[in-house]
Amino acid sequence: MRRIGTLTGDATANRFCDFLQTKSIEAKAEAGAPADSPAETPHDIWIRHEQDVAQAQNFFESFQADPTSSVYDVGKEAERLRRERSEEVARKLKLQKKAKMKLRSTSAGQGVGSLGGPGLMNRPIPVTITIIVAATIVAFATKFADPAVTLNGPKLLEERIYNALSCVEPSVWQRTGDALLSMKQGEVWRLFSPALLHGSPMHLVFNMFNLYILGGVVERIHGGRFYLLLLLICQAAATLTQILLPDWLEWPLAIGASGAVFGVFGFVWIRPKVESGYPVEIPSFNVKFMLGFLVLCMTGLLGGIANGAHVGGLLAGMLIAVVAPKSS
Repeated sequence: MRRIGTLTGDATANRFCDFLQTKSIEAKAEAGAPADSPAETPHDIWIRHEQDVAQAQNFFESFQADPTSSVYDVGKEAERLRRERSEEVARKLKLQKKAKMKLRSTSAGQGVGSLGGPGLMNRPIPVTITIIVAATIVAFATKFADPAVTLNGPKLLEERIYNALSCVEPSVWQRTGDALLSMKQGEVWRLFSPALLHGSPMHLVFNMFNLYILGGVVERIHGGRFYLLLLLICQAAATLTQILLPDWLEWPLAIGASGAVFGVFGFVWIRPKVESGYPVEIPSFNVKFMLGFLVLCMTGLLGGIANGAHVGGLLAGMLIAVVAPKSS
């Protein structure tokens, strides 16, 4: 808060604060040393928000010049605005209380966690578990995206799986250099299937752990259908962003679920800011860690990273957090 000046008399100070209220400036009058009568008691005028101080000071100077002007006869309007604000605050508190009670009633006696897992809700997360199991099977089946390549004769199963899940058929890419060609030919699943391919055990564990923690939150709150749609949109955005970036900037053939993971992170990060009473909020440390990791990847210190996929998925998740309907 910032003090902008002093007015004499409680009626005068309250009159000015009422006027500021109608200008959407939060202020309060604080009485100083008591005088012989309230009309002579000095009152310091305090402005709540720093960004309002300059405008409030201008209003203060105008008020001092003519405090009896009819412009400042706004007591009833100010009272109405204060009442509406009080009702809005009460409504938000009620929503938050309702959300917390709902979480407690569904957590089977366990503590409510800030980031999901069993402490958030006692609801199953079949979509999350299915993706984790599928990605793990595919990772081992394709030797962590490094299958043996058959030059002559029938292809091995590991190579066929990898070729089917990559964003483009490798032979098509080698022949044309068009990473979108397989999709243009109708193989639209390739927008999403690279999420099942991972290049190393660490790559797999990092993505699946974050998917379990963050994805579990979304699936428990919004249900499997919404969560699956969120994943598909974020993964599609990640795949397309990576492919459409210039080849000299990013290698187009990205693999891994990190784009979808960053999308889910973006959703859970932004959603509490746009939905009052949203039952979870990512701790600031986790936000800093994820954003820091995003930047670290861009430095090139960690080797070949699909930065375009990370950014594309993140932006898609943040956008969905803003436009999606409220959770029930």
